Amino acid sequence: MHATPAQALQMHTELRARHSLAIHFAIFAGSDHEALEPIVELEQAKRAMELVTGAADRLRSDDEGEGEGVRSVGDWWMERGMGVIDIGETAVVHVGKTPRAFGGPSYGSMMTP
Repeated sequence: MHATPAQALQMHTELRARHSLAIHFAIFAGSDHEALEPIVELEQAKRAMELVTGAADRLRSDDEGEGEGVRSVGDWWMERGMGVIDIGETAVVHVGKTPRAFGGPSYGSMMTP
């Protein structure tokens, strides 16, 4: 499905996806700036979501200051995370229960030549 980075993030959160990957961005980019723009926009949308959900949680919190906490979307290898991989990269996403939490891209992905 084609979407802007902000739309993709909204779909990811509404679907409560375990992992989401953005792929095939910048295939026809004419410059490095164009190639990096979707990645920057996705990270900005993730930060904006943290600010909005954090503010909403603070408004709902009781007098003791306990709220639900800031909800955030981490990197793609994290549970409920979203991110990007580039052309030529391979992502390994474990289905079902994993023996341990993902430790980062070295555990969840590998580069291919």
